[in-house]
Amino acid sequence: MKAVEDGRIKIIPFKNENLNPCSIDLTLSSQFTLFKRGKTIDSKSPRLKEETSVVDTKDEPFELKPGQFILAKTVEKIAIPKDIAATLQGKSSIARLGIVVLAAGLVNPGSGLSKPVPMVLEVFCQNTSPVKLYPGTKIVQIIFHKLSSTAMKGYDEIQTSRFVGQD
Repeated sequence: MKAVEDGRIKIIPFKNENLNPCSIDLTLSSQFTLFKRGKTIDSKSPRLKEETSVVDTKDEPFELKPGQFILAKTVEKIAIPKDIAATLQGKSSIARLGIVVLAAGLVNPGSGLSKPVPMVLEVFCQNTSPVKLYPGTKIVQIIFHKLSSTAMKGYDEIQTSRFVGQD
């Protein structure tokens, strides 16, 4: 992919074996954000610190239970210029296990320009059985879209952007 080769799109680390005909696979990290059971979640809370805890499984799998919702992230950190947007799509191999990976769908132009960032994934188990998720698994694919014109402001440049530089 020319934009990656030219350094316009940054994927760190980039692996050729993750390149598909129109997308690039991204892999699951070992860090998972869990919502505390019974704790009221305030949708106006900018950072959800009191309602969540972070678990790092290192190289061990994370067992996602039926009906459980977690946040996960990719190993790869991404930066895209202001004339490219991207979408994230869950892998069908994961969906066939009853796992829905939503990834808030859109990666805005100019995301990660101040600092390349992992993609945060919203993961839900709709299976009636627990499913083990292994760090390093190809979990989503990122698809890039060339814009017809450059965005006036990139995501990282907008004062009200909530997730600039998140890790």
